[in-house]
Amino acid sequence: MNWMMSKIFIFLLVFVVILSTVHCSGETSKNDTATSLLLAKESGTNGCTVAGLGTQIKAGYTGITTTAKSVSFGLSGDTHYAVMQIAGAQIGTRVVLSRYAKLTVYVSSSCPLDLSSAILAKDGTEYTKVESPETIINFTKSGSYLIYLYQKEDPSSYPLTVLTDGTPVQVISDSDLTDILNGGSTKTFKFACDLGSGVCQNYYGYLTSCLSGTKQTAKCTETGAVGSCKVTQSGVGYIISVYTAPLTGGGGGTAATHCTGVSGTYLDGSTIQTP
Repeated sequence: MNWMMSKIFIFLLVFVVILSTVHCSGETSKNDTATSLLLAKESGTNGCTVAGLGTQIKAGYTGITTTAKSVSFGLSGDTHYAVMQIAGAQIGTRVVLSRYAKLTVYVSSSCPLDLSSAILAKDGTEYTKVESPETIINFTKSGSYLIYLYQKEDPSSYPLTVLTDGTPVQVISDSDLTDILNGGSTKTFKFACDLGSGVCQNYYGYLTSCLSGTKQTAKCTETGAVGSCKVTQSGVGYIISVYTAPLTGGGGGTAATHCTGVSGTYLDGSTIQTP
């Protein structure tokens, strides 16, 4: 009888051990949640976590400035990964990489970067890209972006540098932004730029020089206008293009097409938009 009780006791002991193992395995989801909460506070200074590759890797991280900097890479397996951040890009801000690099641009202000859920910046709408011999990203919409790239080559023998040029990256306070949006006297119309071929642009906000064209002191004329286009630069101001002949208005006209190309809001006719 004692022998039978011993067998039952051993059987129950094994069952309890198995049950405990199954129960403990469920803690993984809680650990993942805790990890994601920690990652949300990640500054990127010592690397940027990248998820969505089937695993999480710690990539190199570089904050882009007007001074040339070496791109930092992180190694995972046989591939080198990098994440670069440009905070507060404006229309006309360029990111210049010293050589050709395959990359993807995401709309994001800070690490971590989740490739499976991050918003992909639209090539041709938010930025344009030239890839020879350097890789140059030209932003056509203001915002903050993370640039993700990877390479098999060892960066110590195949290095990469990055900088910004073009329209400077600017940071302004909330009170300044409120002043712009409410038409503050010192931050409304500043100057105009004549682009020729029937395009003239009125500048509002903090910009001090033309992104293109010839600087004018007076506002663009509204005489003979066929339409206007308003482009909002988040936290910086507005550029309002006034279209005259030889451009034509209308939904499918040249003026509307031009406005769509710079991600603006088009208004057909002689009534010019204001900030």
